[in-house]
Amino acid sequence: MARYYIWFIVVVSGVAGLPRVLLARRFAELQLARLQQKTKTTTARTMSIVFLFGALLLAAAYFTVWGHQIWLVIGVIFSLLSAAENFLESLVPTLDNMVFQKRLMGILYLGLSAGSLVVVSRL
Repeated sequence: MARYYIWFIVVVSGVAGLPRVLLARRFAELQLARLQQKTKTTTARTMSIVFLFGALLLAAAYFTVWGHQIWLVIGVIFSLLSAAENFLESLVPTLDNMVFQKRLMGILYLGLSAGSLVVVSRL
């Protein structure tokens, strides 16, 4: 089960990171246009809370029955990255800040993907 979850994180993080790095400006323009609506900003903040709650659940699971397994740590990191991205998107009003954020998050997602790939190769 852990191996499949880590492969899932490798793929999802890679797919999330590549467009953020390669097409940061276009991706930021689209996101900024979407966030001009008041309801979308609220939705982004709500999603950040949902991802943060998921990270807390996985962190709690780390200290329970499953013990200290690496897939839980990877899940916590992925959830925290997603929560931070959604929350910061709702705060950033300018295109330049959004482009910087997209590139930074893309690099972090690709780093998580590469790190997860190393972990899954050692399982």
